[in-house]
Amino acid sequence: MNYHYRAYEHTDMLKVRQFLSEAYGRFKRPNSWLIARWEFEIFFFQLRAGTLQDWERNIGLWEDETGRLAAVASKDGDFYFQLDSENPPDSLTGEMFDYIEGKSAREPAEYCKLAIPNFMGNLERQALSRGYELLPDESDSAVSIMLDREFPVSLPEGFRLCSGEEVSNHAKALGHIMAFNYPGTKEAERMLQFYGGIREAPGYSPELDLALLNAQGEVVSFCNAFVDEANRIGMLEPVGTHPDYRKCGLGKAVIYEALKRLRSKGMVKAYTGPYQPFYERIGFTIEVELGVWRKKING
Repeated sequence: MNYHYRAYEHTDMLKVRQFLSEAYGRFKRPNSWLIARWEFEIFFFQLRAGTLQDWERNIGLWEDETGRLAAVASKDGDFYFQLDSENPPDSLTGEMFDYIEGKSAREPAEYCKLAIPNFMGNLERQALSRGYELLPDESDSAVSIMLDREFPVSLPEGFRLCSGEEVSNHAKALGHIMAFNYPGTKEAERMLQFYGGIREAPGYSPELDLALLNAQGEVVSFCNAFVDEANRIGMLEPVGTHPDYRKCGLGKAVIYEALKRLRSKGMVKAYTGPYQPFYERIGFTIEVELGVWRKKING
């Protein structure tokens, strides 16, 4: 089979989304990204902020002779290969390595970095042969939980659960800023200005966009869930809790409410990530780990 590269275009968004869903259907586990991460990257901030075109420049597509999508290279900090086979041909992945190394060489970055699933030994061996090294202190992962049981939700007094448009974009943006600890930054200013694009994502459901508010109406914990109906899986993205409100049951409560709603929609499993001890404590287990590999490109 011969494959040819072409640059990603904005109109390819749904084609890549479908490819990721079909790849999961073949693997029955995440290969790299699920559709939630794809939609989140596009719609959460970049579309409204006007930075989407810059992000899209780091996406490469490879198609077969029929035009069927066979592979995608994309970037979220590190590069990721989206593949539909555990043993793709070296000729294909070799072109993908050439692509990401070429992109990295044109940037001020010193290294080209790629996250590789630990079950893709051939890809790891190819990385080694090209001069990559595995970083011992960097990784990515996906954790999952089966939705074959009840998920009791217990809210502490003084907090209320809201969904969808019951909460303003401004309040949600503040909740995100505090949960991920970047108040007072330029990034925070831009988040307050541009938050809300996630509502435009194909997989967005208002009833799965959950937030817990305190008595002052501030978002102190949140969890949005996407659905891949073809594979009957849910994906939690984003998830966060204000540092001052952690370890009091709010994160567990909002996640369990999301899991309840996913289960009611017929989903059988839910994913999030990367791994955190908190996720393990509430029932998630690691399903896929990705090692981060790097190669010196510049300098």
